[in-house]
Amino acid sequence: MAELIMIRHAEVEARWKSICYGASDVPLSEAGLLQSQRLANRWKHRPQPIAIYHSGVRRTELLARMIADHFPSLKPVVDKRLCERDYGDWQGKSWDEVYAADPDFHRLIHQPDTYRPPRGESTSVMQSRVVAWFASVTTTTPEGTVIAISHSGPMAALAGHCLNLHALQWEPWMMKPLEAMRLQWDRCDGKVHVSRDGRR
Repeated sequence: MAELIMIRHAEVEARWKSICYGASDVPLSEAGLLQSQRLANRWKHRPQPIAIYHSGVRRTELLARMIADHFPSLKPVVDKRLCERDYGDWQGKSWDEVYAADPDFHRLIHQPDTYRPPRGESTSVMQSRVVAWFASVTTTTPEGTVIAISHSGPMAALAGHCLNLHALQWEPWMMKPLEAMRLQWDRCDGKVHVSRDGRR
């Protein structure tokens, strides 16, 4: 069996919590920094992962580097397909401003193939890129563990793909900061098993 442990980044600074920041590179809070270090320290007594990926923004890179510090031969790899959804013109605006501009923005979930923020990504486009990344991992990973530090949107989208769920059914897979999910597969039968991971 090979497995992927996919972890959402830690909490961001409080001033960003009411903002649609999406793919923007926003900093972690002080608590988020400490939480990341505590989580990373728990990996030092575990077998070395095969690889560790992150989306390339500070809030995911930090945790990836903290974990990799325990394994000198392990170098974090940036893959932009793990990025949070690009909300286009909505990014940097408060959610109240987004709602005022388009009260029907919930169509992101109800119409995942056709609706998107101005100059942003549709739900299906966001899902397609993270699924393509996961396909590359499943075809190249032997037995062992891969770690990916990502975001709630791509994580829910990948779970939705593996479990054949419509976007309306993704809510249980929208992870909170530092929550994780575990995906296991056997390259012989191609089946992927998805669960929330409780052993980070």
